[in-house]
Amino acid sequence: MRYSISLNRWNFSIKELNYSANVIVPHTWNVDDNVMKHRGAAEYETTVLIDKALKNKKVFVTFNAVYHTAKVYINGSFVGCHSRSGFTPFKFDITGKVNFGDDNKIKVVVDNTHIDEMLPHKDDFDWADDGGIIRKAELQFIEPDAVEYLRAEESINAADNELCSGALKIKTAFLDGKSHGGAVKIIDYSNNETIIEKHFESIENEFTLEFKNLKLWSCCSPNLYRIAIETDNDYYEIRTGLRKIEVRGSKILLNGREIYLKGCEWMPGSHPDYGMAEPLEHSIKCLKQLKNAGCVFTRFHWQQDDGIFDWCDENGLLVQEEIPYWGYPKQASALQLDIAKQQADEMVYFHSHHPSIVFWGVGNELGAETQSTIQYVRDMVEYFKSLDGRRLVNYVSNTLSRVENADKDDATLYGDIAMWNDYLGLWEPSGDIENHMIRTCKKADGMPLVVSEFGLCEPHFKGGDKERAKILLQRLEMYKRIENIKGYIWFSLNDYRTHCGEEGENKMRRRVHGSTDLYGNEKPSYKLFCDL
Repeated sequence: MRYSISLNRWNFSIKELNYSANVIVPHTWNVDDNVMKHRGAAEYETTVLIDKALKNKKVFVTFNAVYHTAKVYINGSFVGCHSRSGFTPFKFDITGKVNFGDDNKIKVVVDNTHIDEMLPHKDDFDWADDGGIIRKAELQFIEPDAVEYLRAEESINAADNELCSGALKIKTAFLDGKSHGGAVKIIDYSNNETIIEKHFESIENEFTLEFKNLKLWSCCSPNLYRIAIETDNDYYEIRTGLRKIEVRGSKILLNGREIYLKGCEWMPGSHPDYGMAEPLEHSIKCLKQLKNAGCVFTRFHWQQDDGIFDWCDENGLLVQEEIPYWGYPKQASALQLDIAKQQADEMVYFHSHHPSIVFWGVGNELGAETQSTIQYVRDMVEYFKSLDGRRLVNYVSNTLSRVENADKDDATLYGDIAMWNDYLGLWEPSGDIENHMIRTCKKADGMPLVVSEFGLCEPHFKGGDKERAKILLQRLEMYKRIENIKGYIWFSLNDYRTHCGEEGENKMRRRVHGSTDLYGNEKPSYKLFCDL
């Protein structure tokens, strides 16, 4: 069966700085006082004894994320490079490079230099650029005829309260490329009861399982199921939920019922002791603050770890996961489109079993009135939908409200939901905010609009947390009066570390944008947000 070895202890070095240390992965050097200014290459090395008894298995080295370019070597041999994406998982088959019954040396060369062939592009992003093996790494040992991939896409034909009937389209593949006999099971996650079990002489790459009276997944009732394949040599499962997200006119529906998306965005990687390698325990503390404030929705500017999405699955928090394409280049080229498609492939491959992810995002603030951005959004909406038909796809605009663009098209109108960052009277001057907002929302007539950001960014804008609370109250009153606004995202839960921050230096460089501080300590505006 399956076996894994955690790769958490490494020797770390930056040769050009003559620096070395023993570290625990997840790790980033950009919160280490000795080397936090370094942007460039660094090396991780570790040695693993692999038992001779494992010699008949396939061996994979897997990384949940390395920021942002990783070259991997086993026993001195190059096995692969993962580039152009620093927040998505990847793995390499290293079976032919492994010495069974002996020590094996693993080296990873990591580079976080700002480069053109990357999203986020160069230094055009507003969060931390922490380099390192920032999420879990391990060796996986799997039978040569084991399940390589498993995915389940539900189609719901009928729903009654919390129960539904329909079909699961199962997509799977085995490592040897053949079909194998075995059982396919649907198991209730809450009580481990097998609900459906079907035996196949030959499990094909794609087939359908019909179901009746299974529990829906929703924000109030986040019911989960395990989908498993069991063969003579393998047992493999994913966890998922059954739900339907859709748009009808100007309404957003979850399982056929209209939902209003009260949301707040948390910026991970902001605790100065951890950076982008923050432990799941701290992430959960922040996620609980979202739920305690009554949020049903959040968005992430960049891809997150499975552990975060697992928590969202278990606690009914809806998510938009985005390709980290922010700001520039505003004229998307074939290169940016190609990188975005690579990241979309990885997002769907590794994260599509999470019911909490209801929206994919294709970019943020790219000059949405230009034809090149409009075409990029149209291309990426179509591409995501070709990969995954059970989610909506959106683009976040900061141009929908601009007076000079009043008669222009906007790329956000080509997503399933219009998403607009509202900084009227702040980053965007406005003499009559509410009427300006009404005119903006009319551009999205006939479709739902979600305010995807609003808030106060210090020290660029003055007034402190008292002014932040004032903006929160004023905006929510306005949003409630505009019919096609179907949700909002308070930005942000926390002050956040960012390489382009206006306050602090090095690992403390930040934007004071939050209702909590870098450490998660709550300000008065957080309590106000909870009470609204």
